[in-house]
Amino acid sequence: MASLLTRVLGTNKERSRIATGATPAPADRGRHSAWVRLPIFASCAALFFAAGCTRSRGEKGGDAGPGAVASSLPPASANAASASFADAAENTDVGPAVSATSARSSASAAETPFPRHAGRTTLKFDKPVDLGPAGAVVATPNGAIFRTRGDELVGFTVAGSPAAPKRIGTAEKGPLPSNEALTSRAPSPAFTSGSFAYWVSHGRLVRRAWSAAANAPSTLEVLATDALDGARVAAASLVAEGSAKRRDVAIYIARAENEKAERTARIWTEGAGHSLLSSEGSGASSVALAMSGPAGVAVMVDARAAMSPVHARTIDVGDTGHARLGTDVVVFIGPSPEAHHEVVAAPGSDGPVAFIPFPTDTSSFGLASIEIGSEPHLDAKVQWRMYPNGIDPAPVAAASICGRTWVAYARPLAAPPSTEQVIALAPTEKGAFGPELTAARGYDLTSVSLSARDDGGAWLVWVGNGRSFLGAVRCG
Repeated sequence: MASLLTRVLGTNKERSRIATGATPAPADRGRHSAWVRLPIFASCAALFFAAGCTRSRGEKGGDAGPGAVASSLPPASANAASASFADAAENTDVGPAVSATSARSSASAAETPFPRHAGRTTLKFDKPVDLGPAGAVVATPNGAIFRTRGDELVGFTVAGSPAAPKRIGTAEKGPLPSNEALTSRAPSPAFTSGSFAYWVSHGRLVRRAWSAAANAPSTLEVLATDALDGARVAAASLVAEGSAKRRDVAIYIARAENEKAERTARIWTEGAGHSLLSSEGSGASSVALAMSGPAGVAVMVDARAAMSPVHARTIDVGDTGHARLGTDVVVFIGPSPEAHHEVVAAPGSDGPVAFIPFPTDTSSFGLASIEIGSEPHLDAKVQWRMYPNGIDPAPVAAASICGRTWVAYARPLAAPPSTEQVIALAPTEKGAFGPELTAARGYDLTSVSLSARDDGGAWLVWVGNGRSFLGAVRCG
């Protein structure tokens, strides 16, 4: 069985290359050549199923058992649709726009069409403000927060329009860090409603408290010392079962213990420490966490040389102790990754929805939406928003705003490699993508973040053209 799994899922060295974005060796390039990739994927999916590799835990914290897997890819298309866009918003209202790939946005005839009568499908974008150099920045309900190279937090809080955001920070000594300290290519921190920011620094999972009221020094807390540098953290504030107490949880990717071991997802629970989140024998290359009522649903991508299994499991907390984990289900088997792409998740009308950018074959690339649901299940429905061409990195974010789930993503404006890129937003319903709106355009779009505001709108933060931007999003 071990040798079969190695042939099907790839060695740890191959998976490490995928997770870090390293260029494959010449022998690897031959193995993943265009004319053999799709047959390999189909064969490996069948072998993965036959080998009983899905782990399923029938009870919270129980032993793994056999399960099933699901795979859904859109049909390949040789031609990319041409693009037609409105200019980026500058104090103007932006309504529904025709997607540059509308002719290819449906994965199949059986795909559920977007219910246009089900709510708002328009947003209004105010003129964005330039916050400073490209950095590790994330949107919050009050504006945006930078994680500096010195592991401080510098934020920009906004009251109403973002025309003149207030700059505050958490410096423990001396003045706030300079703009130069904001420059970073590190992953953005995760921010929770418990007012903590979480990230990985020097192999440690760390956090700082954050207050939008004023400059408030806070201590850097070290939560775990086995975290993988360069990996993104997912975090949320969950309501303890049977009480109104809130406890933060943070999901991170742990370093492999040795060359033969897996990189696994682990979960830190406030007041209890960290524990294993991945099921036995599975790994993780990207993690996400979405609220589902008072609890949460964790999503983990396990990118391997030949395929990308997507795991999901519920998470809830009591007043004390570690987080309680539900069944680990492989909800989808994605295609072989060409680069390291992150998964995000957000609440939906029927439970959380996950979004992952994937190459569907050697000539097609798009954004997959996976209906996870409040209880993860096999054969999750997968639908696609195809891009005119591939993009690396392929940033994506999602949040519940203006009465529905919206997803923000960067994609090429058109098929030619030298084309501009756009930040687009689209509403989703039951996983189906609605009409696309264009919020911004530029080059080198490396990050996007979306956070709901108390008034129902949102803050949209992105990094592009070597700068970091904050834009107000209002309900249409």
